[in-house]
Amino acid sequence: KKGPWTPEEDIILVSYIQEHGPGNWRSVPTNTGLRRCSKSCRLRWTNYLRPGIKRGNFTEHEEKMIVHLQALLGNRWAAIASYLPERTDN
Repeated sequence: KKGPWTPEEDIILVSYIQEHGPGNWRSVPTNTGLRRCSKSCRLRWTNYLRPGIKRGNFTEHEEKMIVHLQALLGNRWAAIASYLPERTDN
């Protein structure tokens, strides 16, 4: 299935992850009945549904850290995001 995720799909995915934990993404579509590929399920969880994701503007501390890390790492945004654990790399 392509297109936006529905609230019902989100509920199914969250319920499954709460019961089984994140990890074996290949089994998620089969075990949940979701008509999404495993990668889509993983990305939906990681970037939108995972508890603790920080949204909104960066704090002053985060901005300073990003500038500093960009000077060290260049435009490797996934690497930079790994230093901001509550943020996603998107």
